[in-house]
Amino acid sequence: MFAPVRLRYAVARGAPSALVLGAVASGAMFAATPFLIPEISDRFAVSNGSAGYVSVTQVGAFAVANLLLSRTKLAPVGTFRMAAVTLVGVSLASALVGTFGWLLFLRTVAGLAAGAMTWVAWSDAMRRPQAMRGVASAGPVTALLSSPVLAALSGLGDRATFVGLALIAVPAAVAALPAGLVPAQRHVVSRSRSNRVLLAALLLLTTAAASLFVYAAVAAKAVIGLSPLAASLGYSLNAAGGIVGARLAGSHRRPGLWLLTAAPAVYLTIGPGHSLAYFAGMAWWGFAFWMAVPGIMRMLSERSLEPGERAGDAQGLLAFGRAMAPALGGGFVDEGAYGALALLAAGGLATSAVTVMAVQEGREHLPATDPRTHSSSWTGGA
Repeated sequence: MFAPVRLRYAVARGAPSALVLGAVASGAMFAATPFLIPEISDRFAVSNGSAGYVSVTQVGAFAVANLLLSRTKLAPVGTFRMAAVTLVGVSLASALVGTFGWLLFLRTVAGLAAGAMTWVAWSDAMRRPQAMRGVASAGPVTALLSSPVLAALSGLGDRATFVGLALIAVPAAVAALPAGLVPAQRHVVSRSRSNRVLLAALLLLTTAAASLFVYAAVAAKAVIGLSPLAASLGYSLNAAGGIVGARLAGSHRRPGLWLLTAAPAVYLTIGPGHSLAYFAGMAWWGFAFWMAVPGIMRMLSERSLEPGERAGDAQGLLAFGRAMAPALGGGFVDEGAYGALALLAAGGLATSAVTVMAVQEGREHLPATDPRTHSSSWTGGA
């Protein structure tokens, strides 16, 4: 119930409102995916696993946008505005399209647009720490508020959901953008080995987690017998935990340890096959995840030539993980192997967490060959 207050507080404390609204639009697009999959499956007569390729194309394009835009000098204001308008248009078109192939194309364009908006938002947040909490909390706030609405819309079919996503993106398309946004100035990426390992950990993290998360509503129905509305409560608890985690993330310096606690929570959601375990696991999963991710982003920033250097790379690899996840999880879902999928997802999170902890213990920031360092700055490495 305090989510709107939290979002307003985030804006007031330094996160530009337009960028937060853009993060909200992107977050809603991803939050809708678990509810869209069964509806798309019914509408286009494809399996749930095949319908999951909507997420693959959507998130894959999101990743490409982040990786490419981080290496350009495009004006962020114009890029953000064009992306927001595009997201509105393709969401409306997705409600009208008549074939599954055209839907995949439109969701690819939607992913590019959402990726562009996210690149602008996170690049700004990594340069201005006071904006980090606002941008980081926008995702879980959106998921908390939108999950029941998206679940209700999904009962009307995927067309209603796509119209709803278009309406959510309208405020970002018309909001005033701050004049202080500047494109990234660097075109030389530091050779920090720790950052490469951290980026790999982020890729593994989202591949493992999203392989279950995107199908959690389907799994909750099949294994536990929950209705779509009841399953959406799990997503709301996940988002509520994420809001608290994003708020407290700056109060600690052990993101890997918090991420490690998410692994058993992930298994708890589906593995035991009980509704109370599902709700408890979803809540702690969200909390621990968002206690960890801002800290990992901070570690990347500390090991970079300038704060926003790896923002696009990090968001791109997080997205690539989400893009690969439905393909990974879809096979388990189509075979009904939900318990095995939960175990696989938990193991991936645990491995990512241990990797982050190892990098932090290594303490390598920038190699001595990077222009911002001297030979005395090398203290070991991952």
